[in-house]
This record gives sequence, structure tokens and C-alpha cells, in this order.
Amino acid sequence: MRFARVVLVIQAAIMIGFSLAYWLRPYEMANLNGMLLMETASVSHMRVYYGGLQLGLALFLLWALKAPDRARAALVMLVITMLALVAGRLGSLWLDGGELIGFDLVSLVYRLLAAVLAGAALMMIRERSEPQPERLEPATRRLPSEPPKPFQVGDTPPNAEPPEDVMPKPFRRGDPAG
Repeated sequence: MRFARVVLVIQAAIMIGFSLAYWLRPYEMANLNGMLLMETASVSHMRVYYGGLQLGLALFLLWALKAPDRARAALVMLVITMLALVAGRLGSLWLDGGELIGFDLVSLVYRLLAAVLAGAALMMIRERSEPQPERLEPATRRLPSEPPKPFQVGDTPPNAEPPEDVMPKPFRRGDPAG
């Protein structure tokens, strides 16, 4: 679990850093990708989508540090997200016939490495061996192996003690015992 936490913390820190970079320096970050922001709406989009999305993902990774089940979910999300971004980058290279500029190559290698590390951390997490509560069997009544005997008037249950006297005592008014 320690390796998984390290992976999640490092990824969260990187995502927070990129989020701040896209919020505070959207023009420079766009230029690294070869984009030119011409309108206020495009600057806003860069801040909201790239900065806000990365911050949301980072906060999810930090939230996931609290429990192993959360960490597993965050690592799965990280693997799927990073591999989807790698596939998108490779797909765009193939479709556009482009070549990787420096930032794109570093981004591709980073995302591939992040997916591999998250996948390795996911494989290393073991199920917690919490002690299972002892299972209590429901109370059952053992049936005798012989067939039941017919009931007759005056029969008592097999485990009941016989009454001391069968005939009731006469009742006398004012008698404290009776």
C-alpha cells in the first residue's frame, strides 16, 4: 500500500502543478503544445478544462489516500486515464501524420510511465486480511432418529419434570399457602 500511496501523491502533485500552470500561464502552456490562444474564450477554456480538470483529478487522488478501496479505484482511474491520453496522442500522430515535438514526446513518455507505475501499484495492493467475524450457526433442534410416537392425553414433554402432585389442592379462603 505504501508504493500505491507514493504513486498517488506524486501524481496528485504533478497534476496540481499543471493545474496551476494552466490557470496562471495559459498562453505559455498553450504555446508548448503549438497552440495560439486568440480569444478570451479560448483562454478561459484552457484555464477551466486543462486547469480545472487536472485539479479535480488531483483532489480525487488525494481523497483516495484514506482507504485501500479508494486507492484501488484511484489507481484504476489513473491507469485508464493515462492510457487513454497515450492512445489519443498516438492516434492523432497516426491520423495527422505529424511528428512529436519536444513537449509532446515528454508528455507521451510521462503518461506511459505514470500508467505503468499506477498499474504496478495496483497489482501490489493486497486485500487486507481483516479477521472475519466468527459465523454463528442458527440454533437447530436435533430430531430423533426414530419415528414420532402418537400424542396421548397427559403426556409431558420429554425434558419436563413431572408435576409434584397431579390433583389440585382445595382452595380455602384466607389460606396464605393456597
